[in-house]
Amino acid sequence: MTTSSLAIPATAQQAARWHTLRTTRDRSVYHITWRLGCAGHVDFDALAAAWQTVTDRHECLRSRFEVRDGELTMITEPTVDAAALLIEPDVREAGEAADEFARVAAELHLREFRLDEGPMGRLALVRIGAQEEIVLIIHHIAVDGWGMNVLFDELSAAYASLARGEEPSFPHDAVSFHAYAEKLRAQEAKGTWRRTIDHWRTALDGVTLTTVAHDRELGRPTAVGDPGATVDYRFTERADAARAALAQELGATPFSVMLAAWQIVLARGGEQESTIGVRSMNRTTRNELALVGLISNACLVRATVGDGASFREVIGEARDATWNLLGHQGVPYPVVHASLPEETRARLTNVKLTLNYLGPIARDLSLGDIRLTMLEAPNRAARADMVVSYWDGEDGILTVTEYNTEAYDEETVLGMMRDLDEVLVAAAADPDRPVGDLRVRTRSAPAAR
Repeated sequence: MTTSSLAIPATAQQAARWHTLRTTRDRSVYHITWRLGCAGHVDFDALAAAWQTVTDRHECLRSRFEVRDGELTMITEPTVDAAALLIEPDVREAGEAADEFARVAAELHLREFRLDEGPMGRLALVRIGAQEEIVLIIHHIAVDGWGMNVLFDELSAAYASLARGEEPSFPHDAVSFHAYAEKLRAQEAKGTWRRTIDHWRTALDGVTLTTVAHDRELGRPTAVGDPGATVDYRFTERADAARAALAQELGATPFSVMLAAWQIVLARGGEQESTIGVRSMNRTTRNELALVGLISNACLVRATVGDGASFREVIGEARDATWNLLGHQGVPYPVVHASLPEETRARLTNVKLTLNYLGPIARDLSLGDIRLTMLEAPNRAARADMVVSYWDGEDGILTVTEYNTEAYDEETVLGMMRDLDEVLVAAAADPDRPVGDLRVRTRSAPAAR
């Protein structure tokens, strides 16, 4: 750990997020909140000390942001006070506890981060009688979902040591985000990104984003920070089995099969050419896998699905597009966007639909030996028209869809998920069947600018 403040230029992704926050309607849109139910009693003193320990380890948690000479700068302090909160609401009726837990989580989630002051995370233990919940909130300008998982694994290990009366220890030093940011700047300066930028300039030439047709006319384009909500959907057993069978038969990843299913739904809903976003983990080295910081990336996938195309053909093209995407995921999307012609940039201001595979993120969590259950997040702001995030759980495919409530009713989102379910089942039953034979509920449309 350094003994003085360290200032470096913010990364392109951090700068883009910061600029978006200047105009967004709800600044909590970039708060990542994990609300965790505890299956045992938490030692608050050990938890608070563990939280300070991981904050001391990771530069992003000790950072703040300010503009210097017109450039957004990330300033990391050698130490910050990461005091955890113990919140014990006065609840007299047992039946009121669930509502009070939800209210407190929402209040903590909405509390604004001062990006010019820091720190970039906060943690609270909420205790009502014998029930306890942990609420962990990190600003997305500093950490991505994968980094949250790394952070929580370390928090759990530190807590276990401290609860035993031992000093926390880790098998390796924390990976430096500053070193990662310097690596990005060096790659850009050397022209290493030129091939990928040229690829995206060609791939996105003349592109228009796709969305699910709105239920209501807003009179304006939807925007980051519009009111939002989330809805859960569990795929049927038939769809789970179908996706696995298609991936094996066609040599595709399960993600590519899911991507193809959405492309088919959008095509049958009216837009045969679709362009949607994909969240890329963007971690290709051992150091990057251990890094707590913002390095996940957004990429765009463009597809044309005619009525005569077979399920097999669409999945094969989605498979190839996924591999191609992975080969060009390393250049931050804001850099790609800035390199595009002005007319193309105008069409791609805000990605409207995004597919996000979360893998092991937020699964099988514990604090020491206390089992934790991920509860519904209190987020009420939308990052896009729809963001479909999914895990492969023990009981099948689990999804959470965040959607813009000014544009959509919940039933529209659930109808789209049922369409995806039915597409998977139909494709597995006959991969050579033309997609034009399928009928869907979803209506698609070009995204308004």
